[in-house]
Amino acid sequence: MNQKKTSEGVKKNQSLRKALQILEGMTRIKTPARLQDIAQSLNMPQSTLLRFLNTYIDYGYVGQDPNSSCYYLTLKLVDMGSRANSNFSIQDYLGKYVKQAAAAFNESASLCIEQDMQMVYIVTEEGPGHMLRTLHRIGHIAPMHATGVGKLHLLNYSEDQLVELQEKRKFLKFTEHTITSREALKKELTLIRKSGYAMDNEECENGVRCIAVPVWNFQNRVVAGISVSVPAARLDKKKTAEIIEFLKEISVNASRETGWEGVEPHTEKSLSGD
Repeated sequence: MNQKKTSEGVKKNQSLRKALQILEGMTRIKTPARLQDIAQSLNMPQSTLLRFLNTYIDYGYVGQDPNSSCYYLTLKLVDMGSRANSNFSIQDYLGKYVKQAAAAFNESASLCIEQDMQMVYIVTEEGPGHMLRTLHRIGHIAPMHATGVGKLHLLNYSEDQLVELQEKRKFLKFTEHTITSREALKKELTLIRKSGYAMDNEECENGVRCIAVPVWNFQNRVVAGISVSVPAARLDKKKTAEIIEFLKEISVNASRETGWEGVEPHTEKSLSGD
């Protein structure tokens, strides 16, 4: 069930690779920098770097201060990013991963986002018995504290925001398994961050368990959750492990589509109350 796409054996354009490395490297330099400093930070010969910088200048991506001769990125990349963002539809771009997960296990799968401290299902794929039709239909609203996708989005929350969530939405008890205290929820979030996935162990609906993974964006924030829902009677340890492994791969691939660079933020301290 390995869905990883690999470029092994495929011929790559090394010049384009260098061009992208330079642009990404310059985004991490906060102030205009000299040629030798940029070259040192990129571990690249100055002569090679200079050729790329001159081309960037011609196309408006880089500017050069006439007094200091320092180079800097212009806002052209910001404009490109803004236009790309305006054309980006989470449903259209990430919906395919929901289909993959549903097909791989013949179970129900969903893509969810947060709106006003609640989870909204925006893409769903039905499993056997059309379980999603009754539980996770598109547009369905679900609580954050009692769902796997909701807990993933709570990784973005500070202590104050968790307090606000509890005051605004209440930690309602839906089943005997529902987490209803902020301290218990914070412990759960710590485990989720370490494991890379979240679970709903019959916390929202009796008889239904859910495994969910995050979609991170370029700001290292969770912007969506992809989940697989399975009747508790069908979810043994082996199947659980298989779904987790599969969804973790999907999490990486989907996150890369939203600009994630592969480094999750460390926010345990903000959720610990220290």
